[in-house]
Amino acid sequence: MVQITAVIPTHNRARFLGDCLISLCEQNLDPDLFEICVVNNASTDTTPEIVTTVAGHFPRHKLFMVDEPKLGLSNARNRGIAETRAPLIAFGDDDATMPPDWLARIVARFEELGPELGKLGGEIEPVWGAPRPAWISDRMLTMLTASAGHGKIAKFSDYPIVECNCCYSRKALEAVGGFPPHLDRIGKALLSNGLVIDWIARAKGFKLFYDPAIVIRHFIHADRLNPGWFRRRYFWQGVSDYVGILYLNRHNLDFADEIHPILPDCPADWAFVNDPHSTADLETNLAKLRWLGFVLTRAGLIQVEGG
Repeated sequence: MVQITAVIPTHNRARFLGDCLISLCEQNLDPDLFEICVVNNASTDTTPEIVTTVAGHFPRHKLFMVDEPKLGLSNARNRGIAETRAPLIAFGDDDATMPPDWLARIVARFEELGPELGKLGGEIEPVWGAPRPAWISDRMLTMLTASAGHGKIAKFSDYPIVECNCCYSRKALEAVGGFPPHLDRIGKALLSNGLVIDWIARAKGFKLFYDPAIVIRHFIHADRLNPGWFRRRYFWQGVSDYVGILYLNRHNLDFADEIHPILPDCPADWAFVNDPHSTADLETNLAKLRWLGFVLTRAGLIQVEGG
């Protein structure tokens, strides 16, 4: 009986997908106990051929592909949930690789912690596509999905855990209604707030747990290692934050408009926007951009479908 499904959404990442799938097929968990579901999210590259080739090299494994024509990470994840039946659903990125004990560790933790565990997350080891710039602080790594940001101690968490390396119970995903399609990455748009479902899961009585021994290696693309990408990412995180709050309000969670943004009112404090390549005081300026995205969305000046 299949205990766990690894769902891998992918969009035009054939270059990386093969290594990801091979790492999953090389798990030390009994192949009869897991399956790998690749969700082809409107890819136009050789994704189907990659899946077929890897499956041919691992005939004992259940590796299959389903199509989700509507672009969007949440759409792809929801398709993977709908097309599978295992009680545990692990999610990984198509440009990540998993050590051989990844699935076995996940299954063991769920068995240990019992049915109240709704989500288990782990650490992320970055694989740099170019040397890490000195100006990228450790606190900025989570925005790159180069760190989970939860430390080195296994623990229950009161806060959401990054989904690049995680597993949900199917019961928890069904209880929260899956991932909201308007709240996560769609193509190159930098929306990012699928994690709101963790708050809902906790409100429904499920627990979140972080285990740093459950590790994946995630490729960090060179084109993200510049101040301009970080500026866009933080601004759109602010947009995502506000739309996420609206979503939580609709689920009767009190996260709304009592939040008071901290924005500078001195024009000189916004001078950094005229120099998009500057790394001076970057963390401070990124925080300003995140609040700016939040405020503009709250004022109705930025519209997000479904928000």
